[in-house]
Amino acid sequence: MRSDIIKPNVTKQLLFAIVGTFIAAIGVRLIVVSGLGADAISTLVLGILQHVPWKFGTVSMLFNGIILVIIFFYDRKMIGFGSIINSFGLGFCLNILDWMGILHTIPNGIGYLSIIAGSIVFGIGTGIYLLADAGSAAYESLMILLKRVLKSSVKVARIILDAIIFLAGFLLGGHIGFGTLIVLLLMGPSLEFTLNHLPTMKFFRVREAK
Repeated sequence: MRSDIIKPNVTKQLLFAIVGTFIAAIGVRLIVVSGLGADAISTLVLGILQHVPWKFGTVSMLFNGIILVIIFFYDRKMIGFGSIINSFGLGFCLNILDWMGILHTIPNGIGYLSIIAGSIVFGIGTGIYLLADAGSAAYESLMILLKRVLKSSVKVARIILDAIIFLAGFLLGGHIGFGTLIVLLLMGPSLEFTLNHLPTMKFFRVREAK
């Protein structure tokens, strides 16, 4: 009797990697333009921008590239074509949004709504990317490694890692406000919710019997 071979659907992997990265970029912009604080990486990038005359997306790509190189030598099995798409695509999408003038500013009075929505959208976008199972992005690779070391849940690992990066960004001059706490508390749960519930729908399963 022939046994089915489970193979990944490369088309879905590519789609989820690209769409998840783009959604995450929108989440980042919603968080940053709120002016109330930022997600962990954005806080670090904003801190770095206090010392270099580069664009936000460019610094993001450089940061992710350095982390990706480190992960490659630590555990190269975590890296795939999706790792490149997310690690460099996020910064590219942010630069595109800047170039198009999208989400440069928001109306007065909706800062908290923007940062809450951005935190959830960023978590969902990251989760969709991870469902592609096409290699871990730089920051998510660090999260997964921390999860392994601590033997914790995704939520706990994400919150701890974010706290460390937030501190580094703050020391470099990045802004941390009350909204930062909102990001810290919402990012992990929204990511974990996405990873736990979307795979219950057939469309979000990238591995199929061939």
